[in-house]
Amino acid sequence: MLVPMEPKAFWQQLRTIVEQVVAENKLEAPVDKHTERPLLKTKEVCEIFHISKPTIYEWLKQGKIKSVKIQSRRYFHWKDVEELIQQSKVTPSTIRP
Repeated sequence: MLVPMEPKAFWQQLRTIVEQVVAENKLEAPVDKHTERPLLKTKEVCEIFHISKPTIYEWLKQGKIKSVKIQSRRYFHWKDVEELIQQSKVTPSTIRP
């Protein structure tokens, strides 16, 4: 026998450890999934803005958003996406009566 404990005591101790780790992870859960990964795929940016891929590529041509090309794929920095969101917010002073 490798563990000098009764099986019942071993499983109880293991259960306690697992419950403790799960409780700690719930407290440390990230608020926003995008802040975990600094690079977003084109599809993810499209979902954030509710637009199509051709619109993203048009924004790239216009210089509205920047991307990073890694091999044959384009990625977007979360900070650039967040900045575009902030720029696109309408303030009350810009609304015409």
